[in-house]
Formats: sequence, structure tokens, C-alpha cells
Amino acid sequence: MVVNLYVDHMMTTPPQTAEEVWNATREHSKLYTEAAHRIGLTSSEYREFQNALLDGKAVFVKLPHRIDVMAGNRHGSVYAVRHAVLPNNVPGWRVMLSSGAIVYVPQACGNLSLTRVKKVRPYVAAVREVRRPHLLPPPPPPEQQVVFTPPPPVFMPPPPPAPPELPPPPVAAVKKTWEFFILPIVLVFHNNHITPPPCERGSNEVGVCSKH
Repeated sequence: MVVNLYVDHMMTTPPQTAEEVWNATREHSKLYTEAAHRIGLTSSEYREFQNALLDGKAVFVKLPHRIDVMAGNRHGSVYAVRHAVLPNNVPGWRVMLSSGAIVYVPQACGNLSLTRVKKVRPYVAAVREVRRPHLLPPPPPPEQQVVFTPPPPVFMPPPPPAPPELPPPPVAAVKKTWEFFILPIVLVFHNNHITPPPCERGSNEVGVCSKH
């Protein structure tokens, strides 16, 4: 299973300073408190982590390749990724707590992560050694691959082309056509009115003649 914390992030904008991480824990208190509980931080450890963000105790480093547990946020539902395996060269902040726990915050997502250093107990040789049947060691826990990959862009088809604009009607040509038909009528009427024929030759078409 591969977990993409670029999508299941706790901060929508990658933080640039430890103070921005602290501000996110204050503005989204419920989300970060639930994440701290999911990864196994106690209340006192979580308060110490918040104070370290403001006190300059958060160091900007390259995060380790393996982390015990990381928090994820899927649409407001917080979950824990155990035995997380990160890509190489992931930047983020590291906070060392007095309990020996180490809190990591990847810059890409702002999610809380935790690794607890295993304490080595001194070995005391037994006075009497009892033979036991040979037992196979338990299998290692499954690892979870963690990535910080942006999702591919959604393809949007181009809009359909706009229909071509129709040319305007030939107004000028219509006007000239009317002028062509009107002009001869005016000229004929004008000529008949000014120079009617003599009456001895009869009247013109409109019944008009001139007497000398």
C-alpha cells in the first residue's frame, strides 16, 4: 500500500518556518490533537513539542528514510501510518523530546510523525540456562510506502469554436438600386413639366400642352 501525504496533508500550504507549524497546531487544534493521539504522543509530550516550535528547538533537516508512525488526514478523518518508508531527501523539522521520542514534521504536508528510540536493557547472564525448543523469529511488520507526489492535472477539453459572424446585409446596394429606379421617374416628370408639346400636336401623357 502506498500512502500519498501530498493529498492526505494536514496543512494545505507547505510551511516555511517552524512558527508556521506551531500556528497550524493552534488554528487546527482539534485536528493536530487527534493526530498526536493517533501516533502515540502523550499530552505532555505534545505540549513540549509545541513549545519547542517557538523556542527554536525544531531543527530543519532531511528526514530519515524510516519513521515509526506518521499521521494522515483524509477529508478531516485522521489515521496513522505505521512503519512508514519515506523517499530520500525529504525536508522537514525534527524535535527531540525529553522522553527520548523524536517528532518529525515533513515540510510537504505538515503531518505529525514520531519515532521512539528503543532503550537497550543491560543483559544479565542467567545462572542456570534452560534449554528451550527452537523458535522462529517473528516476521518483521509490513512497511508502508509514503510519497509526496502531486496528482496529475485533470484534462479539460477545449471549448467549441465560436460560430462565424454573418456579414451585414448590403444596405448600400439596396439604396443605390432604389435611387436607380427613382431617378428616371423624377427626370421624366421634370422634363414633361418644363417642355410640354404644342397643343396642335396634342397633349402629352398627363394631358398637358402649350399654346403659342
